[in-house]
Amino acid sequence: MKKLILTFLVFGNGIVYSQYSGYYNVNTNSNVNVNANVNHNVSGNVYEHKTITTIDYGALQLANSQREKNRLEQQKFQDEKQKEVALQIATEPVKAYDYGSWYTISSKDKGWKQNKETKENLKKIKDNIGFKEFRIDYVVPNSQIFTMLNAYQLQNVSSDGVKTDVYIYLPIYNKDKNIIDIEEDFEKTEIGKEIEQPDDENKLRKIFFHKKELNRATVYGAKGYRSTFVWEDKFENYITDSYRYNVENFGNGYQIMIKVRYYGNKSEVDFEKLEGRRYYLKPLIEKLVSTAKINDLEILKN
Repeated sequence: MKKLILTFLVFGNGIVYSQYSGYYNVNTNSNVNVNANVNHNVSGNVYEHKTITTIDYGALQLANSQREKNRLEQQKFQDEKQKEVALQIATEPVKAYDYGSWYTISSKDKGWKQNKETKENLKKIKDNIGFKEFRIDYVVPNSQIFTMLNAYQLQNVSSDGVKTDVYIYLPIYNKDKNIIDIEEDFEKTEIGKEIEQPDDENKLRKIFFHKKELNRATVYGAKGYRSTFVWEDKFENYITDSYRYNVENFGNGYQIMIKVRYYGNKSEVDFEKLEGRRYYLKPLIEKLVSTAKINDLEILKN
């Protein structure tokens, strides 16, 4: 009986999580001696998980570029200039920034005054974010690569099923004077464990984190952070990049964020496809994030 318990402890973790992708881990039959004082000396082969550290991003980028060119060859253009721009963007997605246009989200926009519903929506937004007035300016990349779903969300869908969503968040004022530590918050996420988290509709679901990284990034022209989480749920694989910056010298301070999510159905999209798409679009996205602007902030008084 004790031997059975030991066997479960050694191999149990692999059994529980075998439903999840092994892309970021390599199982190697390494001879690891296991000795346990349970009336038996047990030794044998144990699976040792080694993290993959070499991904051929160059090859993945070229593959993405070629797929974009193949897609464009089947597309009709109004003139040669439009076709030339599209091919430039396919080769270098960051060019979509140069051929994009600035967009403004402002509390002073006349559109909020159209009717009772829009006025009430603006009031709710102000109450939620803690600002009476706000303005964000960012570049919407050329439509050859990103579609603007609404003022706060851009989307790209690749020919092989990878979706990339860019979420633009309004600044959040620190009304309650909470201590915000991005590095500390990052460390709280445990890798290699299945947990329950609410989805976009606030319904609980089981997810599994494969990998996380925290790096510096330029966010709204300031030195902020990019936190990366690689994860999956029952139906889809995801890579999420959150670009965050805390402003401390304005009242109680406030936080700004842009989130980018690369994802796709498990039946169509594996993590290699996600990594390739992320690497392909990253220069464009980081230029969008770094050059976004925030102005006209006025704290909402109670």
